[in-house]
Amino acid sequence: MADAEGLRRSWLAVPLVAIGGCVDAIGWLRLQELFVSFMSGTSTLLGVAVAARQPGRAAELAVVVALFALGAVAGAGLARLAGRRRAAAVLGVVAVLLGCGWRLPSVEGAGLPLMAFAVVPAMGALNLALPGVGGITFVTGALTRFADALVTALAGAGRHGAWVVQAAAWMALVAGATAGAWLEARMGQDALVVPALAAAMAAVVAVRRV
Repeated sequence: MADAEGLRRSWLAVPLVAIGGCVDAIGWLRLQELFVSFMSGTSTLLGVAVAARQPGRAAELAVVVALFALGAVAGAGLARLAGRRRAAAVLGVVAVLLGCGWRLPSVEGAGLPLMAFAVVPAMGALNLALPGVGGITFVTGALTRFADALVTALAGAGRHGAWVVQAAAWMALVAGATAGAWLEARMGQDALVVPALAAAMAAVVAVRRV
């Protein structure tokens, strides 16, 4: 029964992965090649900047990681307070933050573009929208879980649905990133309206489910 519930939550996470991929692509294209949801990549870039003795770039990347962690902490706190309405509350905040990011400048001035101060925490919070899902935007983990679940299923010790959902999560990220790049090329920063509305719609669906 627990496995079935975990599988159900994993499927619920798939559209949220697409939202994360969409925002990450828009952020990468508008924020001078900064990942806004993929902190493994941001951390690697931070290490490269430190090694290259680029303190300004390193400081910006460190702020991005801190903003993501702050958003995740806020999302976890809100999730605990909201109880059964966890998904609706967190997704509502994500939608609001993305809406704020839409209206904030994405052009770098003296430091990190202001848009990042809304969009990055939104992605951190997004990862806490569903209980028992180990990080919505961590698709590297989805690929390793896919491999493990596939071998387990082929050995007759697990469900085939477990590896299918992990493959779907990876495809959702790619599809979301493709959509984000397409939207950014045609709408510029207004492209953020689309994932913001998607997050708001997901929040409404979550309210109705409760």
